[in-house]
Amino acid sequence: MKLKCRPEDFVVEEKVRLRLKRRGAYSIYRLVKRCWNTLDVIRELEARHRLHRIGRAGLKDRYSLSVQYISAPGQGPKSVATENYRLTLIGMSDKPVSRDLALGNRFAITLRSLSENEVETVRAAVPRVRQDGVPNYYDDQRFGSARHGLGFIGRKLIDGHFNGALKLLLATPSAADDSRTRRTKQYLAEHWGDWNRCLEAAPEDARLALRHLSKHRSDFKTAVKLLPRGLLELFINAYQSYLWNETLAGLLARLRIPARKVEYSVGALLFYERLAPDKLSYLRRLLIPALAPSTKFRSDRVASVAAEVLDREGLELGRLRPKVRLGGLYFKPYERAAIVVPSELELSEPRPDDMYPGRYKMELRFFLPPGSYATVVLKRLALG
Repeated sequence: MKLKCRPEDFVVEEKVRLRLKRRGAYSIYRLVKRCWNTLDVIRELEARHRLHRIGRAGLKDRYSLSVQYISAPGQGPKSVATENYRLTLIGMSDKPVSRDLALGNRFAITLRSLSENEVETVRAAVPRVRQDGVPNYYDDQRFGSARHGLGFIGRKLIDGHFNGALKLLLATPSAADDSRTRRTKQYLAEHWGDWNRCLEAAPEDARLALRHLSKHRSDFKTAVKLLPRGLLELFINAYQSYLWNETLAGLLARLRIPARKVEYSVGALLFYERLAPDKLSYLRRLLIPALAPSTKFRSDRVASVAAEVLDREGLELGRLRPKVRLGGLYFKPYERAAIVVPSELELSEPRPDDMYPGRYKMELRFFLPPGSYATVVLKRLALG
């Protein structure tokens, strides 16, 4: 089975609560994009079109055709069009777009290069997923800042290893990097410590940090603080999400639910094929807290599993804070549903694949609440 062979094979449309007006404090835009992730589009809009304090409800990755909504203070341009994205003003509002307005995402995904056995595998899995849902894991898109086997930038910030954090970010290639980014990171790795040479090759959002190091060679802590605030938040979120995934997988193992292991970019996830009615009832009601110094557990069982996860990491709740002070940069407590059941889940009949002769394609449609990953649903369907 092949996914995302072209952007139109993975269509995602964001659903948000909007109250549009003819006049208001914020311009509200519909953003249609392909081959760019949301943050790249926002950076370009800020740099080239003088939009600022751009609000968003969610992030959409580059390997899709996506529709989402963003906001900017004041009266902005009526439209912006480039080869890979189109921004259209749809009205004004008294409030910016934010995660609080998100209702979820509707997906239309084309599964390609399916063999006859794979067609039957996916067909068999759909009714089971309709009934029992899937573990609500964070998927690979959440972990773009992680370097598998080399650690998390967020963990480096906890340990106060600021040089290591910068090197992981700027001079350590990841599987998600394109060839140009990989070459840049390899160059920076070869010249790490020669800050003037690194400054010439560094991406725009890292130049303030490297410019500081060119004048203060060992002040890595201040250099980290000069990285974009949103980027630092992503590092913290990625590590916190990894701990959440480990807690959920550990809980499924503790409950002795038969499950299969699926590798992903930062480890392995456990997926059940079926749930007994009592386990389904328990997991559908369960909210698992994200780990943070102020986390409160409603379940002793979840607290015990989380303690095991932290012990493996050599941590405890009180240590989950970066050793760099920046307003609002911390591990935030929140709760996330243990499992998610896709709604309106439909699978088309197989048809000959126009891209892969002799194979089949099928279209999958469903709706997920905010923060849940379509790719996790796909991982489960591939198991049958």
